[in-house]
Formats: sequence, structure tokens, C-alpha cells
Amino acid sequence: MIDVSAVSLPLADTIDAKRWKGRVLSIHDAGPEQLPYFIFQPTSPKAGLAPVVSIHGWTRNAAEHAFRLASLAETKGVTVIAPLYSRKEHKHYQRLEIRKGERCPAEALENLLRDAQQRFNIDTRTINLFGFSGGAQFAHRFGMMRPHLVNRMALMAAGWFTMPDIDVPYPLGIAPSEILADRTFDLASFFGCPTRVFVGERDLRRDDSLKTGKQIDRMQGRNRVERAQRWVTAMQKYAGDHKVKADIELQIINRAKHNFGASIRKHQLDELVFNWLIPDQKGEKS
Repeated sequence: MIDVSAVSLPLADTIDAKRWKGRVLSIHDAGPEQLPYFIFQPTSPKAGLAPVVSIHGWTRNAAEHAFRLASLAETKGVTVIAPLYSRKEHKHYQRLEIRKGERCPAEALENLLRDAQQRFNIDTRTINLFGFSGGAQFAHRFGMMRPHLVNRMALMAAGWFTMPDIDVPYPLGIAPSEILADRTFDLASFFGCPTRVFVGERDLRRDDSLKTGKQIDRMQGRNRVERAQRWVTAMQKYAGDHKVKADIELQIINRAKHNFGASIRKHQLDELVFNWLIPDQKGEKS
């Protein structure tokens, strides 16, 4: 059983960090320019494994991500980091938007990774990236902009995607826009990151959490299943047209709906994600 007694305990430096392996910690004293985050370090970490960074959806349930993934992280011997994006400072983190009064969500994550490396002496130069719902939106866009930082990626139940369309402004496509600012994409390198897209078979609701509208419905479909299918197909076609090798596939989880906790309890989402991000097979990138 994971010891959670140290939740909300701030750490001032790396001196005592080894004491807290096997526990979920909340790091909330990292300064005004630093995201708070939850971290779990296994008691017996395996050498050479990039940490799993798990990005929450619009409910901001970063703590739940850390707790629900901790047991399997202990088994795999890998560190889990779950950032917390606030509604005030990062209202539009899913789209990596930079609006007046907001900090760049991508830069915030990079700062967090440097903080975790310094505090806990773990190598965060590359990460295994997982996102659920809005977190999956963030993850694939972060991967497009910062592919050199991402080793492997798993996306679950994204509401919508940035399509590889050079004629449509970001965030619907990859053409320049005010939201994109001076940032650029490196899709050739992005395709070097093995990616699995998961979505629940019953994730079909068009509620307030799903972005809708004539343009996005026409381009991507009317629900998360259709949108995942269309994005994977479009990315595979883009890679083929540009003669780039790509490992990006879709996996539909039978009977699953749009619920993070239930997806783990009933449909073993944690096992699917960790088995993808931390493969055991020889010869696979890990």
C-alpha cells in the first residue's frame, strides 16, 4: 500500500528527498513562477527510466492522478509527476495559450521539471507523457512544440486535437495564429515519439466539457471517439505524405466512458498506459 502520510509536506531541498520514496508528496513551495505538483518516487527505482508526467483534465485532479498511478509506478520502478495547473494562472493550459496575465503552460512544465530534477536528483531531460481529457489536449500539443523532451506518449480521451493542417490556424490546425504567437511545430521530430491514443467506446456525450461548433464538428467529428479516430488517421496520412516513419495508433477501450477513476478501476487504464510508456520488450524505445 502506498504511504500517503506526507501529502502537502513541503520540501526545502534535496537533502531529505530519499526519505520520502514510496510516498506521494505535494510540492507547493516552489515559488511564484513554479507550478505546484505531486510526485511519487518508487522505493526501488529502475535505472534509465524517464519519469511519467501525468497531466490532469479540466477538473484539475492532479492529486488523483498521482495516487491512482502510484501503485503501478512502484511496480514498474518509475517516478510519477502530476503537475497542477491553476484556473487563475493557466485557464487555457490545454491549448497552451498565452493570454494577457497568463504564463506559458509549456514553459511552466519545463520549469517544474528542472525543479524536480534539482530537488530529487532525478533525470527529467526527457519524460514519458500521459494526459487525460484536457491533459491529452495539452500533451499532444506540448509534444508537437517540444518533441525533444518527450520519450513516449499516451493520450486518453482528448476532447479535440490540433490537426496537421497547414491552412487552418492554431489550435485547430498548425497555421500561424495569435494564440500560437512565435512558437513553432516540429512534426518530423514529433513522429519520432511513439504515441498511443486511447478513448472509451462509450465516450460519446456532447456535454459542457466537450468543445463543439460547426467547424470543429465538421473537421473532427461530434464526439471523442470520432475525433480520436480522425486525428490518428490524419497524423498517419501526414507522416506518409512526408515520408516520415511514425508509430501512432488508436486503441478503443471497450465499454469505457469519460471518467478517469472508473477507467482505472474498471478498465485498467493505468496498466494500458504504463505498459505502453514503460515497455518490457527488448528493442523497444524506453
